[in-house]
Amino acid sequence: MIIVAISLALNAEPRPPLGLGQVVILVGAPGSGKTTQAERLSRKYKIPVISVAQLLNAQKGQQKSDPLQGAIASGELLGDQAAIDLIRARAGQPDAGRGFVLDGYPVSEAQAKYLDTFVAQHGLEAPKVVVLEAPDDVVRQRLLKRKRADDTPANIERRLRQYHEEETFLNSWYKPANTVRVDASRPPAQVLADIEAGLIELFDKKTFKTRTPAAK
Repeated sequence: MIIVAISLALNAEPRPPLGLGQVVILVGAPGSGKTTQAERLSRKYKIPVISVAQLLNAQKGQQKSDPLQGAIASGELLGDQAAIDLIRARAGQPDAGRGFVLDGYPVSEAQAKYLDTFVAQHGLEAPKVVVLEAPDDVVRQRLLKRKRADDTPANIERRLRQYHEEETFLNSWYKPANTVRVDASRPPAQVLADIEAGLIELFDKKTFKTRTPAAK
């Protein structure tokens, strides 16, 4: 899944493409190009990517709690508290003060509530969600072509199910006015351009509003 914040002075001319203190949640199926786009955004705007998968990998070989070790070994989603603890530690570092890209967080109500609290306490804007859309058949083909050991048909189907659950949750939690949808089947450079154009449109509409709770 993922999660970006980038710099912009809304009244400046010429207008920079993104906004200071912005948090962008990058969402997409495995094989949709999330890692590529997160890295491109990070390099271009000099803001960190906060990836739950990368944070988990950093724990390998260290003596950590059972929930972390279990998630590393199985590839399953982290429990809420373990995920929150990882994000709290990383997002609180100085380089994230200008904003950051989130990949793989939040995926539950408890995680999203913590993120809402964190951005409010640190003076950041309400998160924007970028959804990289690609048909399941396209991402299946991409994953099988890259020939990684963990890209077995069973794992691919499990990860696709997890992604669709994550996307459904994020669609219910964040307003459509704060969401950008991009065709991830296009070339990576065009996908990046589409992400930037979509975020600029959100900023121009001044939609940095606190999330309205979803109807029960």
